[in-house]
Amino acid sequence: MRKLAAMVAVSMVISLSGCGFSGSDGGKVSSTSGAPQTEAQAEAQAEAQAEAQAKDDGSASGTTGEFPEYHWTAAMSVAENTINYMMVEKFAQLLDERSGGRITVDIYPGGQLGNTTEFTEAVIGGSIDIGTGMTTDLVDFIPSYAVFDMPNLFANVEQMRAVLSGGLVSALDEYNNQGGIEMLGFSDAGFRQLTSNKPVHQLADLQGQKIRVMTNQYHIAYWNALGAAATPMQFTEVFMGLQQGTIDGEENPYMNIVGNNMQEVQKYVIETNHIGHIITFFMNYNLYQSLPEDVRALVDECAEEATAYANSKADESIAEYKKTCEDAGCEIIVLDDKVMGELKEKASVVYDMVRENTGDELVDQLLAAINEAK
Repeated sequence: MRKLAAMVAVSMVISLSGCGFSGSDGGKVSSTSGAPQTEAQAEAQAEAQAEAQAKDDGSASGTTGEFPEYHWTAAMSVAENTINYMMVEKFAQLLDERSGGRITVDIYPGGQLGNTTEFTEAVIGGSIDIGTGMTTDLVDFIPSYAVFDMPNLFANVEQMRAVLSGGLVSALDEYNNQGGIEMLGFSDAGFRQLTSNKPVHQLADLQGQKIRVMTNQYHIAYWNALGAAATPMQFTEVFMGLQQGTIDGEENPYMNIVGNNMQEVQKYVIETNHIGHIITFFMNYNLYQSLPEDVRALVDECAEEATAYANSKADESIAEYKKTCEDAGCEIIVLDDKVMGELKEKASVVYDMVRENTGDELVDQLLAAINEAK
């Protein structure tokens, strides 16, 4: 169509230049130099006029073919070598490429915009656009996420990912939106594991061990139920606590164990697989809802690809992290099925707490989804 318009314009320009057309001011249409135009010059001029007209027509109709400009901010408390960062970085790259540079995301890792509680509150309030943490971090804002604090839920990572990409996500949307966020996706860093300076092969080996845990009532209840002495502590204090012997161990995914050099001050990694380290990726709900339909579709598309990418990186990194632990002299202990069953049995106290605090409906939905994913 543009080429046809240009050809019509060419003939008009050539014709007008030949007959000395007078405009309303009595002046003649001519080239910049005042010399007669060649056919090539006329064609170039006509093409430019046709392009300008197409842009004008698009602007008038509101269909320029370009996305609106958005510049968003993403926050996290973890470092640049984490799955969280890899996921958001991939999301930002995809958005930038597919929007022609009109939608960009500035990423602030390492708690630059506040600790997890602070930046999560800011995303909910709208002063930060995007956040990433883990499900446990959201419990204070969206209590329903406590369902993922029930220990020993998943048999393996594949089952966990199947649940997080299935129908349960739709059930969670209601709680997310009421809490002020739009969940863009879930990734993971595998499971949280126990590290210790004392070997653990059976429950009796945990008796009295001082295990650092997050300041989370469900985590505290779990480790106390196992016979350990759960010791809540800020994450920034853990390495020194292990180094000085004020605690015997801690629990984290391999990503955080190696990312914070726990393997240098711990002799054992015990694969308890007790809680999935489920990584959340969310946007302010009002911002998401305000986006034009095509922008929301692009955000969803890029988020889906970014979380899939993060999962693939998680699998690679866990293998690398395990090797790092072994190279540092850590022994990795794999518990037998009997002991794993005992861990789940002891976890029942936490299941009861979660049911009491969140109700039965979501707990039952999660357990049903897990059964379906077996």
